[in-house]
Amino acid sequence: MTFEANLSDALKELYHAVNAIWRLGRNMVVGWSHVGSTVYLCVVPTYKAFEIGEEISHTFSKSRLLDEEAFLDLCKGFGARPTRIELQVPIGNGPNAIAPATIDRVLRRYSVTQTPYRGVMLFDIVGFSKASPIEQVAQLNSLEYSINSADKRLQSLGLDVELARSTVGDGFYVWNRRQGIEADLRTYLALMLIMIDNRRAHMKGDARFVPTLRAVFGIGSHYSYYQVEGQTPRGFEYIVGDVTINTARLIGKCESHQILMGNFRRPVDRVSKTLLDGPLFLARAASEFGTLDGLEFGGEPVTAVRSYITGTDLSAGNYSVTQYAITDKHGFQHNALNLIIQVTFEGGESLSIGLDSEALGDFDAEATPYRLNVRDLAKVKDLFRA
Repeated sequence: MTFEANLSDALKELYHAVNAIWRLGRNMVVGWSHVGSTVYLCVVPTYKAFEIGEEISHTFSKSRLLDEEAFLDLCKGFGARPTRIELQVPIGNGPNAIAPATIDRVLRRYSVTQTPYRGVMLFDIVGFSKASPIEQVAQLNSLEYSINSADKRLQSLGLDVELARSTVGDGFYVWNRRQGIEADLRTYLALMLIMIDNRRAHMKGDARFVPTLRAVFGIGSHYSYYQVEGQTPRGFEYIVGDVTINTARLIGKCESHQILMGNFRRPVDRVSKTLLDGPLFLARAASEFGTLDGLEFGGEPVTAVRSYITGTDLSAGNYSVTQYAITDKHGFQHNALNLIIQVTFEGGESLSIGLDSEALGDFDAEATPYRLNVRDLAKVKDLFRA
């Protein structure tokens, strides 16, 4: 029997064994280790993982593969006995071995993972409930096409992205499965490409079948899980947490055609104490994506893609943008920035997407100046060059 056949059999064996242990979602895999061809799992009741998991290291960590000491500590913390699965194929990164990353991808569906920072987009179709069923289907399909096209365009530019999504009925949460500040910048670029594609579709197609959008971009923490359906966890990832709650609250106040960005703060990387807020993040995005060689829409090349926060002009070394304090139905305040996207095509045509300051006269939010010293802007590029 060939190694490929042995590998396939081993993965099937792993899948069936873990699926049986999982017991339709009653249990959760919180960590694993291996010796030779043997996989050891730390499996605990799901309710117990949620009750005390935040007090035990690695419970919701992205890295579920642990060394022997950390794995035994994890099992001890939960009072769990290691579960053993023999695969008959060695585990490792060498030839004729199962890569640990392959096993981790299988186990991911039976786990819950916490991510401290990730860029997330939320798109809402305006007037969706008033559309006919066939129009609703067409509008959702059009939005999905714009999302897929953004993914393909980013890949064609050599940018490593993997856009995932989950439906909210009249729109989608969209995020990049890749992590890190560079991944979040590409998520923001995807937002721009999706909005441009949608606007071009509006200009060329029947408005009934192309969605009118409002959109929010934010960065924050969340948990990832796979929905339980029938006898197996589905292959689709779902996210829930601070970033989805915040974007949902902002979209509720967002006007038709408007683009908001939550004014988050996130570190440049895992070890840096330097924090980026929304304007600094956007400045970095502008420096990286101001011009995009090889990008086109409908066969028409793009010469520039820019975005900015509405506010006042540069003056005396400071740039004052407008920050909006949005209070949700529960009385919590969320700070947001209003964005404009501008794209220029090779033929001279230009598009402006979003609402400018004049169009925001009736926007239901408290507006205050948000000052940023331009000397900080000059440092942004260096912050990403460790």
